[in-house]
Amino acid sequence: MFYRLIIAVATLALPAYADAFSDKVVPLLDAHCYQCHGARKQKGGIELHQIKTIEDAYRSHRFLKNVADQIRSGDMPPEDDVDVLPTAEERATMVGEIEKLMAQLKQGDFPRKAGRPTVRRLNRNEYNNTVRDLFGISFLPGQEFPADGAGGEGFDNVGDSLFIPPVLMEKYVQASRKVVDAIYAQPAMLKRVVFRRPVEKEEPLVAARVVLVSHASLAFRRRLTEQDVAALLRLFELALKRGESYENAFRAPLRALLIHPSFLFRWENDQPGQGEWKVDSFELATRLSYFLWASMPDRTLFQLADQGKLADPAVLQQQVLRMLDDPRADTLARYFAGQWLGFDELRESVNPDAKRFPMFTESLRVAMYRESVEFFHHIQHQNRPVTDLLDSNYTFVNEELARHYGMSGVTGPQMRMVSITDPQRGGVIGQASILTATSLPLRTSPVKRGKWILDTILGTPPPPPPPDAGELPADDKSTAGLSFRQQLELHRQKPNCAGCHEKIDPLGFGLENFDAIGRWRTQDANGKKVDSLSALPGDIVFSSPVELKKLLVESNELFCKNFCRKLLGYALGRPLEYYDEPVIEDLYQTLVKNEFRVRPVILAIVASRPFQFRSAER
Repeated sequence: MFYRLIIAVATLALPAYADAFSDKVVPLLDAHCYQCHGARKQKGGIELHQIKTIEDAYRSHRFLKNVADQIRSGDMPPEDDVDVLPTAEERATMVGEIEKLMAQLKQGDFPRKAGRPTVRRLNRNEYNNTVRDLFGISFLPGQEFPADGAGGEGFDNVGDSLFIPPVLMEKYVQASRKVVDAIYAQPAMLKRVVFRRPVEKEEPLVAARVVLVSHASLAFRRRLTEQDVAALLRLFELALKRGESYENAFRAPLRALLIHPSFLFRWENDQPGQGEWKVDSFELATRLSYFLWASMPDRTLFQLADQGKLADPAVLQQQVLRMLDDPRADTLARYFAGQWLGFDELRESVNPDAKRFPMFTESLRVAMYRESVEFFHHIQHQNRPVTDLLDSNYTFVNEELARHYGMSGVTGPQMRMVSITDPQRGGVIGQASILTATSLPLRTSPVKRGKWILDTILGTPPPPPPPDAGELPADDKSTAGLSFRQQLELHRQKPNCAGCHEKIDPLGFGLENFDAIGRWRTQDANGKKVDSLSALPGDIVFSSPVELKKLLVESNELFCKNFCRKLLGYALGRPLEYYDEPVIEDLYQTLVKNEFRVRPVILAIVASRPFQFRSAER
């Protein structure tokens, strides 16, 4: 079954290592592919002429795997697009050489690198969490910051995409004032922040130094220099000279601390003359805390880093497990799973039509989102198999969401774990957050849902639609009495659209019994019986979510490798490169050896070379 599904959805992109690539493959691409995908013409936006060297092939390994699939199937090059088609022998040569390169990269048989993340500023979520943990404030001071764009594997913690528009600097200054004002508005909080006063004949600067060193060490996530301390003390001293009280003199240095580059950015030191080196203990603590908590290290981590104990593998593993049991680890569910699986979009950007779906209330939106957060957090916290994401016999609901699902016996607004008796539910495929996020305001979208399965679940994204693909109707109510499936069939008759839709649409139609806000239905908007019968290449036929989930569970290698890829990308905060492919393979094997449980993979990522080391070059 596994190999049948691979044929149906296009296999997981494996790494590419170029051995005889330049000598054997490039000449054949030149003869048969550059005519449509070369320097003068890039049909479908696809370029092949730029892949000529070993390094080119390394960096384009996932793309080359798709090229090999197209050549093997005979889809490319098409008969009417080239003057001379490749012979069967030439096709075999291209496919065979690319597959050899893939296998070598998978095995790690090439020069390895740890990678080099770009210097990162704290994104909006990390800023809010860090200020909370630093001073104990309860509001979100970064709420008015511009939204952070996604980069790398699709996450907003990637340095390459964390730009600094001028307006953000203004927001940093405003936020620093709000934070300090909030501290001074609460006597108990002010007492915790200004935790030392001069005793007997002690100079105010001596006591202030203790306070500022304590906060700045945590805020900067490293040992302080005398220059760091002197700059903060200078602001404190100037305030005293202006006649400010001892407590009020801390306002300026605290605001300065919150706009300091060492607070706003995650700096890591280079080691000139070294090609690769292990990050220091404070940098490792910071990598660890922003991976698991999306926030600063706590005092326990700082103490272990200061003592040099965090480099001990046993101590590090103990700290990872401690941190995963901390409530702050729910950020893995909210930020990692939310962005990877797409239910984070439900919070702001997904808006079902209010007239068509008046039952979609803001409280229901929140419950849908919380179901997915609680579900993933449970998997992590209880060390459940990651395959629970594909299918499970439990979920989390409150009364409103239970009623939405047709469940009985659940009362009250609190989310709680419940057993699932309806086999169509279970796993993220049956969760309303996902089903709503992959729909349009007025209707379901088999195309969006099918693409979500291919890309998000299996890690095998379909190519983008051609420029002349046209648009499907926004509403599934047809004046001609056609079902939406019939309308989509007309769209698929376009030659440029049929190939991709053969792989996308069946997966989406397998979920067609779920309406645009995730309710189960047997009739569509036109009053016709929902037609969910689906057939994938390879004679794979199914007609319900439960049958689709069975296929995915039986063929879980694609999903599990994609999970490893996404989690590694989130942990590193950088785009994954060809030299990360062996790490992904190792993580997958860790999953297999540990019955697909989540925590061993998290431990393996923290112990991995790219997490603990840094290269001089990317």
